[in-house]
Amino acid sequence: MIGKQIKGTGFRGCLNYVLGKKHAALIGGTMCGQTPEELAAEFGIARQLRPNLKVAVFHATLSVDSTEKLEDSEENDQRWLAIAANYMKAMEFDNNQYAVVKHSDTEHDHIHIVASRICLDGGVVDDSWDYYKSQETIRQLERNYNLETVTPSWETDKRAQTTGEHRQLKSKGNKSVRVQLQDLIDEVTKDNPSMPEFVERLQQQGVEVQVTQTGIGFSKGISYKLDGVALSGTQLGKAYTFSGLQKHRGVSYDRGRDNALIEALMQPQHLAIAPSEAEKNELESSLFELVAIAPATSATANELELSQSELAATALATPATANELELQLSILPERNETQWQKVRSHLAVEYSLPLELLNLLHSHSWLYAGSEKAVFTARTLEGEPRLAFVLDERGNFTTTHSLSSEAAFWVATTGEIERAVIACNPIEALSILLIEQENNQDNSTTPPPTIYLGIERASQLPIQFLQELDSVIIALAEDYMLARNASELLPNAEIVNPQSSWNEIWIQLIEQEQQDIQHNNEHYKQRTQDIELD
Repeated sequence: MIGKQIKGTGFRGCLNYVLGKKHAALIGGTMCGQTPEELAAEFGIARQLRPNLKVAVFHATLSVDSTEKLEDSEENDQRWLAIAANYMKAMEFDNNQYAVVKHSDTEHDHIHIVASRICLDGGVVDDSWDYYKSQETIRQLERNYNLETVTPSWETDKRAQTTGEHRQLKSKGNKSVRVQLQDLIDEVTKDNPSMPEFVERLQQQGVEVQVTQTGIGFSKGISYKLDGVALSGTQLGKAYTFSGLQKHRGVSYDRGRDNALIEALMQPQHLAIAPSEAEKNELESSLFELVAIAPATSATANELELSQSELAATALATPATANELELQLSILPERNETQWQKVRSHLAVEYSLPLELLNLLHSHSWLYAGSEKAVFTARTLEGEPRLAFVLDERGNFTTTHSLSSEAAFWVATTGEIERAVIACNPIEALSILLIEQENNQDNSTTPPPTIYLGIERASQLPIQFLQELDSVIIALAEDYMLARNASELLPNAEIVNPQSSWNEIWIQLIEQEQQDIQHNNEHYKQRTQDIELD
C-alpha cells in the first residue's frame, strides 16, 4: 500500500477536489455532512477551538496494488473504512473530525482522508515526522490486512522492471537497456570506486556517460546512453543519480580532486582537445558557484561582509558570441541604475525586505531597476538568465518571454543542496527564506542547505534535480492550480498552503517583533522610574 500526506489551510478547496472527481464516493468517517459545503462548515466549528492555527488540514491518500481491487462493493467499502480508522488512530487522529472518500478513477483502488488537525478537546495533532510515522503504520496495515507491499517509485533505489520488460526477458531472453545499465552500474561499483573511476569503467563497457554541473551546491546531474538509448539517473532509480551513487552505491566524490578528471573523460575519445574561445567562455560560465545570500534582518555589518566575501562571481558572464548577447538583451528589460534607490526603497517599505539582502541581490544582477519597476532575473541552475519577473507598483508580476523552460528565480544557502522550497514568485521565495532564517535563530538544529525557487508555471521547475533531493516543499500560497501541476511532476513533495501569502506572514512576524521590542522598552522604562537613587 502507498500512502501520501499533504497539509494545508483550506478545507473547502480540498473537499471540492476529492469529492469533485468522477465516481468519487463519501463512504464514511466521523462527520455528518455529505457535501463539500456541509463538511467545510462542520470542520469550521472545531476550527474555532484554535482560530490562530493556519495549517489545520491533514489530507492523506492510501492506495493498494491494482491486483487487490475488490470492485465497487460494500465489502470493499467496509475494508477501506476499517483501514482508514486504524490508520487515523495510529497517526493520533483518534479524537478528530475526518471524512473518507473513495476514488475509482485509476487502476489502483484508493481513498482520500480529509481530517482536521484540531482535536475535539482543543489540542492539535503533532505533525513532526508524520511521513515516517505514516510509513510504519502502512507497513503494519499491510501485515494486518494481508496487503501487497507497494513501494513508491521515488522511494526505491532501483526502479523495478516494467511488465513489458518482464515479458521481453521471458519471451526473448533480452534485457532492456534500462536493466542492462542497472546491472552494469551495480557491477562496476562493487569496490566503491571514485567518480572518475566509475565513469571510465562504464565507458569501457560501451556506455556514454554525461555529468553536468548544476551550478548550485556543487551538485551534478548524470545520464547514461547505451545502444543509442539515453536514460537519466532518475529513470534508473534513486541509487543511480549523482547523489544516489554516493549514498547507495558507495561511489566517492571530491569536487577538488575529481572535477578536472571528469571533465577530461567527457572529451571525445578521452583526447585533450584544445577548446575554442567560445567553449572556454562556456566552461568558465559553468564554473560560477553560488553560496548563501540569506542574511537575517538582525545581521550585523561584519556578518554581511563575510557573506559577501563568500559569494562567488555570479554576475552575468561575458557571452560567448554576439548572438548570445543579443538574446540576453531581448529577454531582460533594460537596466536603469538611476532608479535603483527608488525601487529598493519600495521593496523595503512595501514588502519589509531587508536592505542588505536587496543590495546583495542587486550586486549580482539577480535584482535591478528597469525603468521604475523591480526586475528579478530567472536563471537556470547553471546561472544563465532566461527570463525576468517584472514587479509593477500595484504588486503584480509579469514575466518576459522564456528561452528555457527550466529557469526560475532562485537563491540558495551554503552547502550541497538537500532541500527545495517552491514559491509562486520572487517576493514569496525571499519571504519564505527570511521566515525560516528568523525562526531558526533560536533553534539549536541547523536547517539543511536549501534552494528557494520562485516560479510562474510548473514547467520552469528543474524536475530531475528536484527529484534527487531529500525534501521538496511546494509552498505555492493561494495558487491551487500551480500547486497541483507542481505536485503531479513531484509526487513525493510536501504541500504547504497557508491562508495568507508568505510575504504577509513575514510582515506580520516583523511587526510582532517590533511590538515586543516596544513592549519590553516600556516595561523596563517603568521599572527604571521606580528606582530611587539617593
